[in-house]
Order: sequence, then C-alpha cells, then structure tokens
Amino acid sequence: MIRTQNIDKYLGGTKILDNVSINVEGGSIYGLIGPNGAGKTTLIKCLVGIYEPERGNTLICGEDILKNTSIKGRIGYVSDFQYFYPNFKIKDMVEFYRNTYPMWNEERFKNLKKVFKLDENKKIKYLSKGMKTQLSILVNLSIMPKVLILDEPTSGLDPVVRRQVLNFLVEEVSLNDTTVLISTHNLGELEQICDHIGIIHEGRVLMEESIDELKTRVRKIQVAFKEDIPEEIKTNKDILRIESVGKVYQIVANDNIDDLIEEIKKHNPILLETIDMSLEEIFIYKMGGEGYVFEDIAL
Repeated sequence: MIRTQNIDKYLGGTKILDNVSINVEGGSIYGLIGPNGAGKTTLIKCLVGIYEPERGNTLICGEDILKNTSIKGRIGYVSDFQYFYPNFKIKDMVEFYRNTYPMWNEERFKNLKKVFKLDENKKIKYLSKGMKTQLSILVNLSIMPKVLILDEPTSGLDPVVRRQVLNFLVEEVSLNDTTVLISTHNLGELEQICDHIGIIHEGRVLMEESIDELKTRVRKIQVAFKEDIPEEIKTNKDILRIESVGKVYQIVANDNIDDLIEEIKKHNPILLETIDMSLEEIFIYKMGGEGYVFEDIAL
C-alpha cells in the first residue's frame, strides 16, 4: 500500500535520506521510529508528496505520489506542526477541507466533533498546539482516507484525548481497512497499536519487522554462575549488551536466542530465565548497537 524505493533526499546540501526503502502493508498500522534528526519527518514529507526525492520514488496504492491529485485526495496527513491559515476560524478550516476532499463524510465529522469539542468560531491563531492537533485529526479522519500518515499525532494532547485518538486509529483500520503510518517518540503507544515497525537512523532504514517477531527475537536473559561469566558467552556475536548486579547478569540477545541458552546451560548456571522486553527497551539496545548511546552523568 505504501512503498518507497531507494529514496535519496538532500536538504541544504546535506543528505538526509540515504537509499531508503520501506514497505507498509495495506490495512495495517506501521510505526516509524528513530532518534531526533534520523530523517523521519523528511521521509514522511516524501510520502505525502511535499518533498521530491533526488533519487527513487514513492508509491501509494501502486501509483507514484508526485503530481497525482487523485491519490493525494485519499491521503490524510497530520503533521507535527499544523500549517493552518492563522486568521481562519475553525469552521473556515473545516469548510476548506469539506470542499477540497471528494470523500468528505459529514456524518463522521459530526460524530468526531462531539469527542474533540472544539469551538468552531475560535480563530486558529488562538489555539494551543494540542487543539491544533485535535483539529487536524478531526478533519483528516473526516476525509475518509485510504492512507493516513501521522507525525507525532499525540504531542500536546492530554491523556484522555490521547487514548481516544489511539482508539480512533485502531477503529479506522478495523472498520475501513485504512493503512496507517505513525511516527512518534512514545514507543509505549506504538507497542499498543502497531503491527510493524521500521527503525531509521542517520537517514538509513536499519530494520523493518513485525512487533511480535521483534519481541520474540530480541530477549533478555537473566543468568547467574557460581564463578564469573564464561568468556565465550561474553564474546557471543548475538549479544547486544551485558549488565551485572553482583553475580546476576542480564544479557540482551539479538537472534539465535535458543542457541545462546543452550550454550549457557553447558556452564551449569545457578539461575537462568528469559524476560520479555518492551519496544522501548529493544529500541534503546538496538540503537546502542549503532553507537547511539547516552553517558550516565551525575547532575
């Protein structure tokens, strides 16, 4: 449903995206994650046709997005910063979307309006960031999008509205078979709703995988030995990180978990158990493997 093929994008002479290819299956929710400056927003702007890449292309529903008004008419886009006309009232902005998008659904708009409770006579320039985000979600769900792309859509929202927005996204996929791509730093939210994730770092896609497969493949092993941890385990190529508290070691392993466990058993551990990891933990350890780490600093 959404596919980029070998995209390169430069901004100000700097290469922001480097040979980026992603594939988002139809009727799924895809989480795009990465550290600040990784290229997430630039990639999203290529996906919606705001930026034209220097190399490669973007396909939505099998068609190139550039200069394709019929496809753009079926794409909802909630950006991190909302670029509404500041002197418009909310009702003027709604009317703009109503007259621009051919699949606008008035009944859906009225139902959503009961949830967001925005004063339609208020001018855009007097809205908070969270209220602008609510307005953007409101109108972009009302256009009945075939593809919905969101960049930090829960930023600035209170917890109640944030939960409601996530529910809307899940319902959108379930009821209308909409394809959703969402970028956010709140990995706990993505873990709740996403089918697949893609990790981008320094303009390159490091991996794409289903969340279920990723959480099965990257695990934490807690183990203790009578003596120190054996050298052949410390140097195992599938280990991302080893931490210890006394004689208890926590080993974060990537791939070949069963083989590593069998290797550990050969050394007769006095404790051996596997621990599930959150998406946030997996991301931190994965990025640590790419050299993206924080130093512990006492303040």
